[in-house]
Amino acid sequence: MGLLYGKPLADKLLALIKARVKKASVVPGLAVILIGDDAPSRLYVNLKEKAAQSVGIHFEKYDFPKTVAREDIFQCIGELNLRKDIHGIVVQLPLPEGLPTNEIIARIDQRKDTDGFHPETLRKFLAGEQDECPVFPRAMITLLRSLQIRYAGEKGLVIANSEMLGKITMRALMNEGLRAEYILSQEKPEIISAKTQEARVILTACGIPNLITGAMISKKTIVIDGGISQLDGKVVGDAERVSVEKKADFLSPVPGGVGPVTVAVLLARVTERALDDMKAE
Repeated sequence: MGLLYGKPLADKLLALIKARVKKASVVPGLAVILIGDDAPSRLYVNLKEKAAQSVGIHFEKYDFPKTVAREDIFQCIGELNLRKDIHGIVVQLPLPEGLPTNEIIARIDQRKDTDGFHPETLRKFLAGEQDECPVFPRAMITLLRSLQIRYAGEKGLVIANSEMLGKITMRALMNEGLRAEYILSQEKPEIISAKTQEARVILTACGIPNLITGAMISKKTIVIDGGISQLDGKVVGDAERVSVEKKADFLSPVPGGVGPVTVAVLLARVTERALDDMKAE
C-alpha cells in the first residue's frame, strides 16, 4: 500500500508553468471570486494565490459577504470578462445557500472559464472534446496517471454528490480506458459498498467523512480522494484513512493529495489561455 501525495507532482507542474510564463511576452492573469466564509474555500483560494505568485501569474481576489446580491456578482464578472489582462475567472465553490451557482458560472466568458464548469465547456467535454475537461476531475486523472499503472479495461467508480459531477468525472475515467460508472453519495451505504467492492479505481468527491472504509474495497484498489471536510477539528477526505490505507494499493491522502495538483492544473490552464490569446492578437 502506498500514499499518493500530490505535492511532488504539483511542484513539477508548477516548475513547467513558471518556465513558460518567464518565456512568454504576456503575464497570465487570474481573478478569483470568493463569496461567504466557508473555511475550506478560503484555504483553497489562499493556496491558489500563493502558487500563482510563485510562478509569475497575476492574481486578483474579489471577496464578497454571503449576503451579496447576485447582481453585484454579475457586475463583477461582467467587468472581468472585458479585461484583456485577465485570462481566467474562477468563482470559488460551493456558494452560500440562495445564490444560483449555475447562473453565476454561466455569466463567465467561456474563454475565461478556467475551472471548466461553464455549461458550454461541460457540453463540449461530454461531447468528446477531452481538452475541455474541468480542472478538478483533470487533477484527479493527472494524479492517477502519475502511477504509471495499467488499468485500461478495468472497473472504475465515481462517487459524487451531484449528477453533473458524477457524469463529468465518469467521462474522464472512460477517457482513460476504464469501464466507468458513477453513484451518488446519497445512495444507501450497502449499495455504495457493493459498487466499491468491484472497482479497481475509485474517484470520490463528496465531502463526507468516512464515506469509504477499508471493509468496502478490495486489496488492489486505487482510491483518489477528492473530498474535503472537517472532522474533530481536522481536515479529512471521504476515505477513512487508517483502514483504507491498510487495504488499498494506493490512496491519495487529504490533505496533501488532490488539492496541490488541482491548483497546479488550474494555473496551467490560465497560462494556456493567456498564450492562446497572445497568439490570436
